[in-house]
Amino acid sequence: MEAEKQLFELEVDHLSTDELMETSRWQRMLGLVIVLSMALLLIALLVGWNQISSLAGESMGAGGSQAAMAFIVVILLLVAAVAVIMAGLLIRGATRMKTALRTKEQALFNNGLNDLKIFFIIYGVISILGLLGTLGSFLF
Repeated sequence: MEAEKQLFELEVDHLSTDELMETSRWQRMLGLVIVLSMALLLIALLVGWNQISSLAGESMGAGGSQAAMAFIVVILLLVAAVAVIMAGLLIRGATRMKTALRTKEQALFNNGLNDLKIFFIIYGVISILGLLGTLGSFLF
């Protein structure tokens, strides 16, 4: 039983620990930048609501502006929600990785890497959808 426990313990040399700690710092910073940018987007939306509403009213007429504004708000809130979820994964993964490197816990380190993996899966799906949208705009 003791040999099995030693087999799966987290053993990382000093150079790799430093690199992984630096990676987790950058990962956390990127997560915080995403959260701050989404907060700024929502503040800008609230501050410029009247301007956006008047521009939508001029371009679509009186009847279509309410539907267009509702659609814009739903899309922006959806984008903000996905971005905040992705930022949460980055921050939680960075915290888990940093704690695991300090305490030498393999399971916590694996959970941190799993959070990073989920972030990249979501990012990859969004990138593929963006690429398909761009290709679709060229074809149609």
